[in-house]
Amino acid sequence: MGFKMVKKKIESHVKDRYGMSLYGFIKQKVEAEALHDSEIASCLGVSTSSIGRYRRLYGIGKTDGFARRFERTYGKGAIEMFKHIISDTDNSLAGVARHFQFSRENARRIYEKIYGYPYTETHRKKQWKRREKRLAETRWRSRRIGDLINIRDKINSMGIDSRITNTGRRHVVLTNGHKLALTVATTTVMIGRKHYFRFNNSKYTHEDFDFLICLCKTQGQDVHFIIPAEAVPPKCIVSLLPQATEEQSKYTRFREAWHLLAHNN
Repeated sequence: MGFKMVKKKIESHVKDRYGMSLYGFIKQKVEAEALHDSEIASCLGVSTSSIGRYRRLYGIGKTDGFARRFERTYGKGAIEMFKHIISDTDNSLAGVARHFQFSRENARRIYEKIYGYPYTETHRKKQWKRREKRLAETRWRSRRIGDLINIRDKINSMGIDSRITNTGRRHVVLTNGHKLALTVATTTVMIGRKHYFRFNNSKYTHEDFDFLICLCKTQGQDVHFIIPAEAVPPKCIVSLLPQATEEQSKYTRFREAWHLLAHNN
């Protein structure tokens, strides 16, 4: 019996028994179930070489024997877990090795098996991304310190001594017996037809500050709201409209209200 006739007979068998084409059957067995040619051949009662021939005819590669062995050893989904861990910029081969409890060298070999190329270039890219992240954080801290310095200088110009200090959790301004915490918004969100600056107060408690200074970074100028702790609900989001009237927002009375800092606790 010729190859075409045998193939047609097997296709008919697969269609009747499994409800799919021979191509779909082999593809599922190889890519989804990670079966070898001999195992697929056993399912259909044909020779291993026949399955190899059909697979090549359909352009389907061999099953990944390594991935199968790895998942048999470390559990279903172990390959995806390996990829998930190593994709994190802050994780390294050592971190993957700790998770699976094998050596770093073994992690390096497994990486190359999974991805088909050495970890070296990925390592370089991660180093570059970490440097960029540190630089961005440094710039952010510099801008935040700069905003605190401007606030300190503003208060000092009023004849009230003030200084910046680090509480261990964040930098604050101490002045006239008050502790001032700063939060900054540089973009707005549309609420109704107006653009509001939103400040997330969830990281603060009333023990962290006596006044919360909300700084709205507008294109024209910076607008400060000096809001007493008792006027800020804990763990909330404060929405501010710099140009609002007192009828439009209860926070308007705190806009540039530096005079509130002149009073002692």
